[in-house]
Amino acid sequence: MFNILIITHGTLCEELKSSLEFVLGEKIIRNIFTITINKDTRDFDTYANRISNFITEDQKTIIFTDMFGGTPSNISLTFFKKGLVEIISGVNLPMLVKASTIEEYESFEEAVSIIKSSGQDNIIVAGDLNI
Repeated sequence: MFNILIITHGTLCEELKSSLEFVLGEKIIRNIFTITINKDTRDFDTYANRISNFITEDQKTIIFTDMFGGTPSNISLTFFKKGLVEIISGVNLPMLVKASTIEEYESFEEAVSIIKSSGQDNIIVAGDLNI
C-alpha cells in the first residue's frame, strides 16, 4: 500500500481529488492528500515542511504534480527516495483512478509504472479514432 499526495498550482489538486471521489465514490482505498501551491506563498521551505508531514519511513508515497519543472514538481523532487517516495508529473484523473484502486503489483516500482501507463494510455485524440 502507499499514500497519494497531489501537489499542483492553484486548486487543481483539490478539484482532482473531488472528481476522483465523484468517480469512485466509496471505493477509494488509499489516503489521498493535497497541497495547493498558490501565487501568494512561494516560499520553498513552507511547502517542503507541508510535504514532509505526509512522508514517513514506514509508508510508501506517490507524489503527483501537475507539470514537470514547475514549483510543485521542483519542491517534490527533493523528497524523491527510490523505492519509498516517487514523483509522477502530468497528473490526470485516469492515473489517479488507477492509483486509488490498484491492488495487485509485484513492487512499488511496478505500481508506479502501471499508474504512469494508465495516465498515458488515456490521452485520446478523437481525430485519431476511426469513427
